[in-house]
Amino acid sequence: MAIRNISSNNLRFFSIPHSACSTFLFSHFFSNTTPFFSPPHLSSSLLFSTPKHPFASSSTFRSNIHNGHAHFHTRMSFCTYTPYWGRPHATSEQFYQIIALIREDVDELGSKLNSMNVSLSDASVVDIFQILASEKVSALQFFDFLKGSDPELCCDPDIGSLFINNCGLLGNYEAMVPVLSGFSHRRVFLGMKAFGFLLDLGLDKASSMECVRKVMAVFNKVGGMYQSCGVQLLIEMFGLSGSFEIAEFVIRTAGRKVKHYHVLMRILCKSGDCKRVSDLVKEMKRSGCDMDVSTYNLLLSCLCKNGKIDEAWQLLEAMEKNYGLTNAHSFDILINFLCKRRQFDSVLKLLDKMFLKGIEPSILTHAAIIKSYFESGKYEEAHEYVIGSANRLSYSSNANYGLLATLQLKNGNVLLACKVLSEMMDKGLKPNFSVYKKIRKHLEKKDEKDLSLELLRRYSSLVEK
Repeated sequence: MAIRNISSNNLRFFSIPHSACSTFLFSHFFSNTTPFFSPPHLSSSLLFSTPKHPFASSSTFRSNIHNGHAHFHTRMSFCTYTPYWGRPHATSEQFYQIIALIREDVDELGSKLNSMNVSLSDASVVDIFQILASEKVSALQFFDFLKGSDPELCCDPDIGSLFINNCGLLGNYEAMVPVLSGFSHRRVFLGMKAFGFLLDLGLDKASSMECVRKVMAVFNKVGGMYQSCGVQLLIEMFGLSGSFEIAEFVIRTAGRKVKHYHVLMRILCKSGDCKRVSDLVKEMKRSGCDMDVSTYNLLLSCLCKNGKIDEAWQLLEAMEKNYGLTNAHSFDILINFLCKRRQFDSVLKLLDKMFLKGIEPSILTHAAIIKSYFESGKYEEAHEYVIGSANRLSYSSNANYGLLATLQLKNGNVLLACKVLSEMMDKGLKPNFSVYKKIRKHLEKKDEKDLSLELLRRYSSLVEK
């Protein structure tokens, strides 16, 4: 809970529920009998202002400080309720009484809850929302009460999600708009927890589509991040739950954008569903989507994951010849797959093709090749590969040499690791400091102090340049 009082001497400011006669109440407590409307002398640095809060109630309260005295301009009224933050937590019996009042959907729920003169812990609020959701009882009045009593809690994404979920279960889409707008203003995006009702309702296909239309209409009304990210959220939610037809319906309703297809394709790739990924690519072609290299890379990745190496090769060739769409990532996907299968001849063939096209493998791809050689016991081939990449002026030469030295050290070959560092320094490449320190430490443990000092001298000369 947020602190809701600012004190100077005995003066305190706090907020209470809107239903409790007035939004703001000032009280002044003195050890003597000083009248209420005779405020003490205040420093001019003390300033009172209404909190700027997306869920706070409106107020006409203003104040200024003149000649060291606070002047209040507000309509004052007195109330018998204790401020919400000062009330004791509800007992178990009172907790269920509150739920009973909400179930009954009584008029002026806020006043009745205030008359109980208790507060609710954050955990109790969550429990109430969950009970209301399980019973499909509206939480609208309860949330209105919280907005006046504890506006900070209403800004909590978990509480907001529980309220939106409750609205969805009851079909109250209009009530979602102001709450989501408040979160959008604060740049807070509520995730699947808020819209899980679309799955929990267990609707048939037609009814699910109708609910999806209404949620997307809400996103459009709210605008901002909900309009831009809401569609992706729905695709992910339905895709991860296996409701692919509804996910595709969301994509079509949102205008068949390539980025939305990619969201579903990534989910399908992780599950290894090549057929659906391939079908989506065909659908994108039929609908005239401007597919990019990422579209084909996702399909390529899915084929490799499923061990369909021949189809992956054919796709890569088609990407080059028919679409002119290949990048470093296209080759990296296939190279990484071939490394796992220890098909080094095919790896080298692809590397040559990349070199002719002027495409540099990523650092991760270089690392995958070097590690695969080492894991296969092909230490010389790993060394030759590192030398070859350095001769091609690879931007990752430092990383490649550093990895080779580290792998030699892990194999217990400290002298070979030292030799690798010396070789890279001959080429004017500075070793990674942590790798250099580890190798020096191991040399000293083996009483190779001369080699350690020589390594220090050469490294220092590179650093000084």
